[in-house]
Amino acid sequence: MISLKQMFCFLILLCCGNYFFAQLNLNHFNISRVSQDDGLSQGSNYFRFEDSKGFMWITANDALNRFDGSNVKVYNLNYYFKNCPNLQQGYGFAEDTKNLYIGSTRGLYQYDYLKDEFRLIEIFKNSKTKTAIPIGFFDGKIWCFNENFELATFDVTSKKIEKITQLPIEPMVSLHVYGSNGTSFFNQMPFFDKESNLWGFSGNQIVRYNMKSKKSDFPLGKNDEIIYSSDYDSEKNILYIGTKNSLLIFNLKDFRKKTIAEIDGEKLNAVSSIAHHQNVLALKIENKIILSNNSFNQKYIENYRRAYSLTFDKTGRLWFCDDGLGQSIFNFDRKILGNSESFRDQKFSYFKTMGVGSFAELPNGNVLVDKNMEHNGLINSLVPVSKTKTFISRVYFDAQRNGNWIYQEGKNYHQIAFLDSKEKLKTIFKIENTNNSRFQSMAVFKDFPLMLSFSNGIFWLNEKQKTIEKIKALPEKNGFYINKISQNRVAISYLNGDMILAQINPDKSVKILKKILPGVQSFYLQEDEKANQFWVGTNEGVFLLDKNFKILNKFDSNNGLAGTYIYGILIDDDGNAWCSHQRGLSSIEKNTFRIINYDLEDGIQHWDFNNRAFLKTRDGTLYFGGVNGFNYFKPPLKIKSHYQTEIYFDEILINNKRIEAINGFNSIEKLTLKNDENNINLKVFIKDLEFGKQRKLFYRIKNKENKWRMILPKSPLIFNSLSQGDYMVEFAIYDKFSNQFSGFKKIEITIEKAFYETILFWILVSGLFFGGIFALYGRWRFLKQKEFYQHELDMDNQRNKITANLHDDLGATLSSLQINSAIARKMMTKDPLQTEIILQKIEAQAKHISENIGDIIWSLKPGKNEFMSLSTRIINSANEILGHTEIPFQIKVCPEIDQEIKDFTMRKNIVLICKEALNNIAKYSEATKVEVDLMKKNEEYHLGIFDNGIGFNLENKKGNGLHNMKKRTEEMNGKFEIVCNPGTLVKIIIPTIRD
Repeated sequence: MISLKQMFCFLILLCCGNYFFAQLNLNHFNISRVSQDDGLSQGSNYFRFEDSKGFMWITANDALNRFDGSNVKVYNLNYYFKNCPNLQQGYGFAEDTKNLYIGSTRGLYQYDYLKDEFRLIEIFKNSKTKTAIPIGFFDGKIWCFNENFELATFDVTSKKIEKITQLPIEPMVSLHVYGSNGTSFFNQMPFFDKESNLWGFSGNQIVRYNMKSKKSDFPLGKNDEIIYSSDYDSEKNILYIGTKNSLLIFNLKDFRKKTIAEIDGEKLNAVSSIAHHQNVLALKIENKIILSNNSFNQKYIENYRRAYSLTFDKTGRLWFCDDGLGQSIFNFDRKILGNSESFRDQKFSYFKTMGVGSFAELPNGNVLVDKNMEHNGLINSLVPVSKTKTFISRVYFDAQRNGNWIYQEGKNYHQIAFLDSKEKLKTIFKIENTNNSRFQSMAVFKDFPLMLSFSNGIFWLNEKQKTIEKIKALPEKNGFYINKISQNRVAISYLNGDMILAQINPDKSVKILKKILPGVQSFYLQEDEKANQFWVGTNEGVFLLDKNFKILNKFDSNNGLAGTYIYGILIDDDGNAWCSHQRGLSSIEKNTFRIINYDLEDGIQHWDFNNRAFLKTRDGTLYFGGVNGFNYFKPPLKIKSHYQTEIYFDEILINNKRIEAINGFNSIEKLTLKNDENNINLKVFIKDLEFGKQRKLFYRIKNKENKWRMILPKSPLIFNSLSQGDYMVEFAIYDKFSNQFSGFKKIEITIEKAFYETILFWILVSGLFFGGIFALYGRWRFLKQKEFYQHELDMDNQRNKITANLHDDLGATLSSLQINSAIARKMMTKDPLQTEIILQKIEAQAKHISENIGDIIWSLKPGKNEFMSLSTRIINSANEILGHTEIPFQIKVCPEIDQEIKDFTMRKNIVLICKEALNNIAKYSEATKVEVDLMKKNEEYHLGIFDNGIGFNLENKKGNGLHNMKKRTEEMNGKFEIVCNPGTLVKIIIPTIRD
């Protein structure tokens, strides 16, 4: 059991603030990093420079890095460097209005902000070294020095290089970041003071170069100690010098010197780096970083063994190289969500191991955190309330009595005490715990006693009898949390049971009204009295209920709530709901139901929060506790950046090739591309060194759709195979707290039509098409005309052939007929027998004439007008010749041939060849079988006339018949062949196409 003295001491400590840390809060800051995970080329970076454009430049051994607040760009590709080698290790920075200058062992690199490219300037041409390290921009010139402390200038307008002087101090031992004497030159860089003097350091020497007199002197006198570091405060005209055993402070107006050997008991050994911002001084000593005020009566120490190169940025954040890990940043302004992690004192590490499980508001407005720390939200201080942390279980604020109820669990008892606003204990109740019950929660009422929830039931506290009374109307087991609401009602949650809505009557009797969300494990209920609605946290998400406890809406993963197992729920002063869960912290806007999920970048203490660890104070500040500490904030939340947030185009690639931008990528407003230049990579980023990682970049194609789409962090916007047309791509920064877009930037992309889609193409195609038609028509007319003349020529040839045939054959026969007729007339009376012989011959000749004329007439009528086809003509001829013999014959003619052979000469010759051959067979062959075949094979006509007769000797047989057949075959450009072995085969091959 705790004593009254212990309780009183605890409460006195609980109500006392901590004035020391309330002044400067040197121990209150968040730590963030820029590492290789963010894109840094290397984790060891010693030179750093914040330029006027909103970028932080960071050197590394392998490349130069540029940080915009969320993305790191590494300059290690050849196309960034025009006619010069790539910059690797850089030494120092300076800038004018258009360019950035970086020192190196090769000379001075000049970076063009507009073109995003480098060139190399040789500053010390006639020196033993090419090293050029920029000091600063003064009088229109970039001032540089080298290892020998030679000074030279580069006129940014005329491009003239001028050697100025050599400072009368010892040359550098080494350019390496680790100097041979334990010092590093980058921690003691030369500088210009407010009187335009240039100061330099080497060993234990401090030299001043006067611009007007162009002379050097040593106004600070001889320094006995080696200089480790330096820092100049231009506003106060004070020079800080770090040495092996102290911090030296020089007033450069009158050269007064002050030596600081220790700060609040901490000895200043090996002050290797110094940085200042307003009234805060940061020192690196041995393995520590010391933060102090400028009066050196306050300090905070953070252990950092590998910290180098301390500097403050323009917002007051402390940057330094955490060697091998990248850049570490101390941010003294809290994140969007206040976080207990920002309290850096070791005594606050308790939160990381034990977490935060409870809050209670105190009468003075401060908040008791997890029973052992007191948080003052006004001055943002956190102080311990007692060295003994184990005797208090839970504390509850009583606004009516302006004090706190304190519950303490003993071995076999429950103990309840009340402390008023004057830190006086009014009452202590000790109640035996015979049932081994467990305390769960407490509710404080204006007109009723204290209501207590135990694992074995719900009880009233009877202050007069110093005991508790069970409320029998309520379920006994597993009571969890008492949610007090209006009209003397309570909503009590039960583990593994439904939440009960109960009415408290004036006589303290309790009546159950209904179950809330039956079948759902409900934990916490918050009432919005203005809207007459209720927000309920459950294991299935958040439910919004109307005044009759009917469901209006449900919020879970289906509509964007990050976590569904609710550990705490509160309503802010504007009526918006806030809940903690297993996936962070979320808020739900009361009217639009827009859900905002908060993550580690926003400052949540950890992804996982704790049950019952939530509180809303009287001033509207919300507290949520979790496994790694707690968050505190007063809605509405807003991002307040010291920097001008901007969207910028970093690079544009077309078909994976970086385009040239004469005026810089960021000035591009329109891209006009060919049809095949339709794979576009836009590297578009947000520039905000303070809140860059919290900013979200969105885009939309404004003339195609109005929907905004998010671009993933560090990712370019890629369009593949864009079709022809115009695309108005608009970018914007989305603020999830205000649900608004800002910082708009546009680029118009035009993909030109393919040539085959242009009017000119179709004009040409139409011209070619109709020109082709006219050409084809002209060709057709030409061929038809040629065919007509060829037909006329063929007809003329045929007429000539007919004339020749008539002349040669019929003419001779008619002449013979005329002679024989005259002879017969003269001999008719003289010699009747001879006359009869001549008449028979005349008859035969007349018959022959008739047959030849018939053949000629038939051959001149091919096609549809003919009454007898070629095959029929051959058959008739065979019948006429072989019909009076006993020789059987068979004739086969391909049906196609009747339609294909229309040429007069060919038809006539085929028939006459057949007749000649059949006549020979009938007269001489003695055959018993004859076959005539006329077939088409490939591109040839094959005529075969076969008999099985006695044959003949080809050498002895030289009659006119064979000669005529061969001649007729040649007229058809054919091949003539006779085979006798035995029988006879007349074989003729005629081409289907003849010249």
